[in-house]
Amino acid sequence: MSGDEWFLRSLIATGLIQPFEQQYGIAIRIRFENDRAIMAELDQQSPPDDARPDIIVVRHRLLGALVARHQLLPIDSFLADSTLNDPGFHPHQQLFFKWWNELSSYKGRMYGFPFTALTTYLCYRKDLLGDAATAHEFRTRYHRELTVPASWQEYLQVAEFFDRPGDHFYGTYIQGKQGLALWYEWLSVIYSFGGRILDSPHGWEYGDIVVNSPQNVAATNEYLKLIRFSPPDTLTYGWNEAQTALQQGNVFMGLLWSDQTPFLEDPKVSKVSGKIGYARIPSATGKPFSQLEGLTYLVPAKSRHPRQAYQFLRWALSQKVQVAQTLKGASSVRKTTYDDAQVARLPYSSVFLASEPYGIPKPTIPESDQISQAMVRGLGAIVKGDLLPQRGLDIMALDIQRLLGSKAKLRYPVK
Repeated sequence: MSGDEWFLRSLIATGLIQPFEQQYGIAIRIRFENDRAIMAELDQQSPPDDARPDIIVVRHRLLGALVARHQLLPIDSFLADSTLNDPGFHPHQQLFFKWWNELSSYKGRMYGFPFTALTTYLCYRKDLLGDAATAHEFRTRYHRELTVPASWQEYLQVAEFFDRPGDHFYGTYIQGKQGLALWYEWLSVIYSFGGRILDSPHGWEYGDIVVNSPQNVAATNEYLKLIRFSPPDTLTYGWNEAQTALQQGNVFMGLLWSDQTPFLEDPKVSKVSGKIGYARIPSATGKPFSQLEGLTYLVPAKSRHPRQAYQFLRWALSQKVQVAQTLKGASSVRKTTYDDAQVARLPYSSVFLASEPYGIPKPTIPESDQISQAMVRGLGAIVKGDLLPQRGLDIMALDIQRLLGSKAKLRYPVK
């Protein structure tokens, strides 16, 4: 099995792989590799046996590219094989189907199971929010109660209120370094305005290019306002810097991925353990939404042991494994995982369950990786002030049109 160490360690930490090996007589060898290394290996025409994985764990937006290259084995026949499935395994009923469908299927064929579900939370200092004197000061200044922000107007007010640069404490941050962290964070904001990249109901479908829509322009302008209440070096922030800012108590609030939140609660690395609250991201439209993201278990077409690989996947989706993995930092797509008392006590579990019905699919078409790279370049120029939002989004729309050709058309013409 090949996958990113950051994610695979939640499975390894369960200590359950060795019992699986003993029960099934299947040896598991884990190799830490990032997505690009895995994709490069799959592209090899005749890879050596030790470089030919039976299972890969990759970000789901790469699914379409892998399917287009005929590098994956569908698992539909395995799902229907009674000799490979326990009588109590009914994934269509036991999993959050929308998430399984978007993370692991493509054009009606199922290719695997979610390794972990990922979504984004608003993380804030609940200890400061609950202080009576602070609440009184906020009420006097803004003529409303101090609450968890539910809109971007409220978010800006709360960020402004807690922004104290003289004390090296800031209202919020943006993950402004040119990279995927910026792209994903920006997606959360445009989703809140009703914006999209492509107008399509599923990740594997093409649709009109709407990245330069009025909603996205408004969202981008709102996103840039957050810089004013962020640390001076916020344009160098990525995932790690954002996590550290919250862990060290340097900011009041910010958006953070679900797989990072356990590190806010670990007193060995966090100064704010037990002081963080979790909520859904503010909405500009009043409609709930959430990021629908994740990594997925897939079986390569050249797997030497596909049936054994499927047995491992089925075992990995069992209640025992999913509970243990969630307690080690993952987020399960198995519904009954959240019935477990220990999982239910995690301070962010209820927010994941509240977010689950409203996940917005992102593109998984074969060009998805190139689209995200083009958008990263454009967003980097916008946050640095090199391009105004409308111009930057127009350039992204043209970049996407060049990538997709006749498969999609511009809904909003570029001036």
